Amino acid sequence: MDDPPKNQTQNIRAIIDVGSNSVKLLIAEVADGVVTPIVHKGKQTRLGRGVFETGRLEPEAIAATALEVAAFAELAKGQGAASVRVLATSAAREASNADELAAAISAGGLKLEIIDGQTEAELVLRGVRSLPDLGAGPLAIIDVGGGSTELVVADDSALRLQHSFPLGTVRWLEAFPVSETPTDAERAKLAQALDDFLDEQVTPKLGGLPLPNTLIGAGGTPVFLSRILKERDDLSADEIESLRLSLPEVQSLTQRLWKMPLAERRELAGLPANRADVILFGAAIFEAVMMRCGFGELRPTLRGVRYGALLG
Repeated sequence: MDDPPKNQTQNIRAIIDVGSNSVKLLIAEVADGVVTPIVHKGKQTRLGRGVFETGRLEPEAIAATALEVAAFAELAKGQGAASVRVLATSAAREASNADELAAAISAGGLKLEIIDGQTEAELVLRGVRSLPDLGAGPLAIIDVGGGSTELVVADDSALRLQHSFPLGTVRWLEAFPVSETPTDAERAKLAQALDDFLDEQVTPKLGGLPLPNTLIGAGGTPVFLSRILKERDDLSADEIESLRLSLPEVQSLTQRLWKMPLAERRELAGLPANRADVILFGAAIFEAVMMRCGFGELRPTLRGVRYGALLG
């Protein structure tokens, strides 16, 4: 039997983040600029499956996503959330039939907001700045999602760069399919494509901006790399955000994952089985960016778009 709904309070809010790979829910108490999580969970629906090739969301992915959004909204109401906001990112904003997703979600009494890449980057920065020791000072943030990657560079005085790139784990999985046990040739092909992408799109945007030694990594990849490194499924948010992964550790993890058969990755401690395919691309993206930009370490955080939206 479900627990009865809690009394609503204006301080409890919920964000449902409809991404290209997963639907994620954050229910939190928000007071005086501080976000205290109550529930943080996600469910993979692969909304972005095929959309980056066909330009259309698949009916099955729309239905599965709308179902999870409705379930998460009910959970949020049961936790006393005074508001439930539903945001969608890369897959929805690139799909010609995003109105079908909006209609499926509105059938459950919810409004879908499709945010542009610039807004997504702004929310990522706001979320990361909510960490007490990152409220000021130089920052470089990368949030790798299923369809896009948000890059943010800021210092004490100003936001220096915020941009959304068409670089995501689901998008690149479809563009560069790999064998169940990836081959050296497949790895080399992806590495070259990432180098070319950085040359053509990322390096010109950076334009010689000074960067700190530490890269803040948002999205699922840094979290799962941390859990794989520690061989633990139960790392808490505080434990994850206290970690620093050196460039050699990121390189070693990436190489290890690319040498593993898919079946072995599915059994890996710290990695959900349904992430066993996309983790290859997330790890490769972080490795390539760190090497190209000279970052010495990766600091994982769970504070991205959802935290930023709660504080907006």
